[in-house]
Amino acid sequence: MPLPYFKPMICEIELESRKVSFQVPQVLVDKINRGFLELNSNHPVRTIKEKLTAELSQAFPLQNIDYCLSLLHQGHLNGVCHSNIFWIILSPEETPSTEEMSNGLANAVLFSHVDFCRDTDKNGWVNVQEGCHISKQYYLRPSLLPYAQAIIQRGAFLPGTLHVLSGPVFRKCLITPYSMPVFHEMVFICAVNRGTENKCIQMLMNNIKTSIHSFHQTVPHFKVNINLQEAKSFETTELNDFAAFESQLSKIQYFICVEIDTSGSCEKGFCVGIIRTAHYELVSSELVVVFASLNLDLLAMLICGISDWRMLWTSDTRFLRQFPRGELRLFKSFSLYPPSYVHDVSFWVPDGEQFDEVAFHTVARQVSGEMVVSIQLIDSFQQPETGRKS
Repeated sequence: MPLPYFKPMICEIELESRKVSFQVPQVLVDKINRGFLELNSNHPVRTIKEKLTAELSQAFPLQNIDYCLSLLHQGHLNGVCHSNIFWIILSPEETPSTEEMSNGLANAVLFSHVDFCRDTDKNGWVNVQEGCHISKQYYLRPSLLPYAQAIIQRGAFLPGTLHVLSGPVFRKCLITPYSMPVFHEMVFICAVNRGTENKCIQMLMNNIKTSIHSFHQTVPHFKVNINLQEAKSFETTELNDFAAFESQLSKIQYFICVEIDTSGSCEKGFCVGIIRTAHYELVSSELVVVFASLNLDLLAMLICGISDWRMLWTSDTRFLRQFPRGELRLFKSFSLYPPSYVHDVSFWVPDGEQFDEVAFHTVARQVSGEMVVSIQLIDSFQQPETGRKS
């Protein structure tokens, strides 16, 4: 079977009265602007978002922040490894000013249109490597958390109200069935009086649990156990890709974990969400802000028994036909790329360089599209005589 081929894609966004374009990394060409969360969507990710929102609105005054948010961030994320970011370079004449980027939130940065174009280089996109010296660096947003923080700092924020953001985010990651380079994040923000933040967190969790448990009526063969676990009880090696990246963004108080109970036995737990708290003295010294973030794609997989994230993003009509509007069902799997093979690969690491596993998986994903289900590092070897590493 020939490898899937995608032309490079140019996305155009509007900043106030001017437009800028950027080239989408090839591994994301068919992931941009899919509209899973739009009103006319019957995708399970949309269904889960709607049910969560409806349940939480019973306990909190709720405000959906539904204006469009920029896909691009500028500069650097402190503490975040460069190899986890999809870097973008804008051409000099199209690079927006710092002021324009900072105003992007208030001025509703929009997708104007998506256009397919001819190849401009052999790779279809430009990747900024760590250590490159350029004046402007941009990257596809890996989180909605910076927008949540910006909303608070702008002052247009109602204490006691649960503010909700949602949309796709993009992260380079390992190739595994449950690791995804793009997923839909849902962020909840609520400012409460100092000393009452734990009560707010418990209310959030209780309503999330109630909403998740209601899915059992439509997916009866899967029982989802969801619980809150303190971050300090986890070792770094125990975290899945989603949680490990979140821990780079800022301090985490709690992980929201899910276990699937099938036939009386619980499968390995998955971290599907994060809870943080923060003090913003500029807003009020008496207020504490609670942030909760959920990976809607991972939740959809666990609730519907989907064992491969690629199924959520396939354009194969056999997928969406299984999910009528507003309904969740146990997924009946099918093969995306039959038949299946397992290969062992070995190679030398260039002298003086460290092996970057995420970067290697990203190259494999770029070369193979999504035909590779998973990659595992089996062994490493250093030749005593030469010191070369394999």
